[in-house]
Amino acid sequence: MSKCLVTGSFDPITLGHMDIIEKALNVFEEVSVAILRNPDRDPLFTEDQRVTMIRAVYGDRVNVFSFDGLAVDAAKAIGATFLVRGIRDEADLAYELEMADFNRAHGLETVFFLSDVRLRGVSATKAREGLLSGADHRFIAEGVYALAMEYLEERS
Repeated sequence: MSKCLVTGSFDPITLGHMDIIEKALNVFEEVSVAILRNPDRDPLFTEDQRVTMIRAVYGDRVNVFSFDGLAVDAAKAIGATFLVRGIRDEADLAYELEMADFNRAHGLETVFFLSDVRLRGVSATKAREGLLSGADHRFIAEGVYALAMEYLEERS
């Protein structure tokens, strides 16, 4: 069975993330999505909220969990043999190639999917900025937007 892992902060899940996850769902028999816990960042949404947003989009089509540490360790823990990464531009490619070499040295192959050209400017940072300003939610799906606004209202 072909099993892959897609990692990221998903703070919130964007249309760009969804593009890559959908491509993975078309190739792999099982897709897991892992939310990275990054102690150097203060996320806008809690882990539970991010899990809920991802599950709102995919239901049981993907497995969702949070992890600390290296993606290669998270992949091994769930039995995934591939890590899926999205490439938006040359800067992403340079960074991701370096990470792919590291992952390969630790027994995990990386599969790259090119982002849809219409989504190359999408980032979680831009999505958060749009949500906080209340003016722009074009980078996230409608269902995610509704949940995000609910969570932001709870915070205030």
